[in-house]
Amino acid sequence: MSKFRQVYNFKDPDAKGRLCVLIFTVVEGFLIYITTGIFYTEFLQTYGIDIHGAGILSFIPYIASMFVLITPELLNRFPKRRWMLGICKFLYYFINLIGLTLLPLLVEGNTARLVGMGVLSFLASLFNVIATAGYAAWHIRFQPEEVRAYHLSVSQFATAMVAGILMLSAGWLCDHLPDWFIIALRYFAFGLGVLDVIFLMLPREVEYLVIRAPKFSDILSIPLKNKKFMMTMVIVFLWQFSLYCYSSQLNYYLLHDIGMTQTFYNIIIFAYGPFFIFCMNFWRKRIERTSWFKVFAVSLLIVAPLQIVYGFIQPGEFTIASLALTIPLYVPLVLIVRLPQHFGGVGHNVAFANFQYINMPLTNRDCYTSFYQIVFNLGGLAGLGFGIIFTKLTENFSFTAFGYTYMTGTPLLIMLCGVVQFIIIAYIFIFRKQLEPDASVERA
Repeated sequence: MSKFRQVYNFKDPDAKGRLCVLIFTVVEGFLIYITTGIFYTEFLQTYGIDIHGAGILSFIPYIASMFVLITPELLNRFPKRRWMLGICKFLYYFINLIGLTLLPLLVEGNTARLVGMGVLSFLASLFNVIATAGYAAWHIRFQPEEVRAYHLSVSQFATAMVAGILMLSAGWLCDHLPDWFIIALRYFAFGLGVLDVIFLMLPREVEYLVIRAPKFSDILSIPLKNKKFMMTMVIVFLWQFSLYCYSSQLNYYLLHDIGMTQTFYNIIIFAYGPFFIFCMNFWRKRIERTSWFKVFAVSLLIVAPLQIVYGFIQPGEFTIASLALTIPLYVPLVLIVRLPQHFGGVGHNVAFANFQYINMPLTNRDCYTSFYQIVFNLGGLAGLGFGIIFTKLTENFSFTAFGYTYMTGTPLLIMLCGVVQFIIIAYIFIFRKQLEPDASVERA
């Protein structure tokens, strides 16, 4: 029997649960890609919401994520949570996809629409926070340590392929298809959302181990007493900060300041999928033979120095006289940087996916998953906020390097990402013994 059939089948209850979780994860990833990014921006622009309004709306899910503080006490009122989590996820999709789509038809004026969308986005995100905290503690039951690396690899591979295909088609779809297509796509997404909810609810529920009914303060006090878990959360925070400190500026910078074409940008993103196909087994075997933390650090040793090099990307062209061929300057640098980063990215993405669970005990999972969501979102929010403030403060900033004068602080943010990643590498190698889970302790 193939490894895939051993891990995913309908005969064994746990294997059936993993299969449902896999389908749920892939469908959810697909929905995220067709309702965010360029598709979401085009939707907002259709109804007069500019880039500043879109920026305001992007902060709302992070604000709503702080309400994860109430989820352990709420969830533990339900010994069986299947229906409650399904309803919360359904309401998230309904408000986010149907509510936001219909609101501009009922409300006039860009300011009123922005306020209304902000309120609906907050409500949708609130329901999603509850659902996410609940099914994380539920679905980990079907991912024991012996199959977790394989499951995470397959899950990320499927999601990466979906994302890559959408990335390639996104620019063309938004440029060549009418506005009504973007609206119709959101209704189609809601239909998929209903399907996603069905697969969310199919796995069997098991007993949620709780030492005692959690209080509001337990979401902080219980994880804070777990040294290994808290040391892992330091990595989660720094990693999220490194990703988001430049993410909101990167696309605009590459396309407008450097002159990179949307097609080339999309092809580079799409290339991650093939790398995942050919490299996931390599990194999965490294995880099985060493550890999740070591693989994460080693893969970052590939990614971090190239990230600093990435900050020196320049516009312009050069000519290969013998071929009478003119090539943009950014092409060779992006290929040198991004393709090895894709190789390393497969390793650190698979490893990071387990950081939520690696030092999580079997008891009080709701408190631990909620705390993880707080750290995860705070890291992203801190990075996003730092990037926005830094960009504002460096509006008139310029520096010269390698014969080119950079007229923005964005290159420094790109390089800052690499610097933070070096800090993570040092942290893991210095404290690796303290980070690695105790073999004697039963974990998630």
